[in-house]
Amino acid sequence: MLLACVPVFAQAAEKHILMLLYRGCEESCQGFQDYFRKQRLPVRFTLRDVAQDKLRIPGFIAEAKKLKPDLVLTWGTTVTQEVAGPWNAPDPVRHITDIPLVFMIVSNPMEAGLVQKLESSKRNLTGTLYLLDEETQLRAARSYFDFQHLGLLVNPAEQNSLTTRDRLRQLAPILGFTLSERTFSLDAHGKPRPEELPQLVASLAKAGADLLYQSPDTFLNLLRDQLTGVAMACNLPVFAASEAPVLKSAALMGVVNRYNEVGRLTAQQAARILFENVAPSSMPIALPRRFSFLINMNAARQLERYPPLKLLDFAEIIGDANTPQTHQVNTYSCN
Repeated sequence: MLLACVPVFAQAAEKHILMLLYRGCEESCQGFQDYFRKQRLPVRFTLRDVAQDKLRIPGFIAEAKKLKPDLVLTWGTTVTQEVAGPWNAPDPVRHITDIPLVFMIVSNPMEAGLVQKLESSKRNLTGTLYLLDEETQLRAARSYFDFQHLGLLVNPAEQNSLTTRDRLRQLAPILGFTLSERTFSLDAHGKPRPEELPQLVASLAKAGADLLYQSPDTFLNLLRDQLTGVAMACNLPVFAASEAPVLKSAALMGVVNRYNEVGRLTAQQAARILFENVAPSSMPIALPRRFSFLINMNAARQLERYPPLKLLDFAEIIGDANTPQTHQVNTYSCN
């Protein structure tokens, strides 16, 4: 009689993970949960969604302190900063300091003030990286075509956007490109005005930008159809730092770590804490070993800018240049 091989961890007591999310349970959140299910690890999940409202986070922190889960998973820079606090001055009253914290989809944990070094947080916190550095991204983009003038939309309300702006300013003289920026104004509630997007994109095109860099910004991601639609109407290719604008909209290309892979890698970190008693402070911030060069062939056809043959040997092709594009770019104009 053959006996099923039951993982040792499956015999352990059930663990409780509280997941604090910023914009619902997307691919990385699903990948995180799927890892535990496929490994048959005894875990139950409680999901809380900030729904892009920073003011809701303190209430979820208070709930976490009351529930006392075995681990708290945070999604995104904003949530993680509010939950964990800065590496050099966390406040036990305001932040969570006595429950293991694991983060994912944080653009730059060092510049966000979460850790001093990626080798170890030296605190009750660890996590994963999901973005390749901007220099690697742009060098890869140049293997598609030799852009000379980069356009950037800046959301002053989101730290990720400001960090990207600062890094691209540093890279412009190093990589030899001109950088043009357009910044959203903020409304009375401190939120960027989405109605400004068409004018800002068109302004970048008229300034001579030959590639628009879409930063890893939730606000811009939610506006990805309008952003890429206006850009396409202006004959302006879009390079995306995250996957959704290429996979689900009309960005021409992106060099990314896939969200579901990031979720699974983050789950591995969490599993080591929960079932191997590894201290978060001793764990390096992990980066997926493989990245994907995404090319949207529908966008390439619309722009009449097809990738070099050498890229097709390793790029991941999205869509088909011979089929109609589901995202109707002809509904937008370049004003």
